[in-house]
Amino acid sequence: MALQPAESATLLPLANAPSLSRKGTQKALLAALLAVFSIVAVAFAFSQSSTPTPLAAYPAMTTRGLLKCPAACSRGLGRINPFKMPSSTRRLSLRGGAMTEIAKGVSFDTVAREWRMKWSGDEDKQSLVAAQEALNDVLSEVKAVPGVKSVQRVVCGGCLDFKVITSLEGDKFGEWESSGFKPEEKFIEKVKAIPGISFVETQTYTLMPM
Repeated sequence: MALQPAESATLLPLANAPSLSRKGTQKALLAALLAVFSIVAVAFAFSQSSTPTPLAAYPAMTTRGLLKCPAACSRGLGRINPFKMPSSTRRLSLRGGAMTEIAKGVSFDTVAREWRMKWSGDEDKQSLVAAQEALNDVLSEVKAVPGVKSVQRVVCGGCLDFKVITSLEGDKFGEWESSGFKPEEKFIEKVKAIPGISFVETQTYTLMPM
């Protein structure tokens, strides 16, 4: 069988070659720029969501914020000041003292600071004994804080809770807060060093007899 000659390839005119090459380069460059822009945008969004906000950037908590009781509050991380009140709260004068109304029918005149932790039953409850001794060491200092109404201790043998609740007159609490709740730091450092003590936390909240 006779071999048929191969069909010759169709070549583009040389005049068209530079034009096609330039268009292809422009498209490739545009695609590369879009890809780089997308990567930068994703990286920026990720960095914004994964970078924690510094604690100092958080504003002082308002009375309204107390009702939400955020996790930062329970861990003692929040700067809580129930006297920097939003416009929706107002002062009342009842029972001879200043009252703060958070919402209609919800008012208070006492603010409390709580120190709490868990103790262990090991070694005949030595961690509980040491926690009480640490409290005894600062008790007179706590009671001397201006505006203190009461200092209460809560101990639960089932949940192994040890809590100290210091209640102050509402209009005096801000002064104690500005001092760092002295002697809170000294007490917290001492109980954290006690073997068997765990989950040491602080919290601020309002109190009102019903």
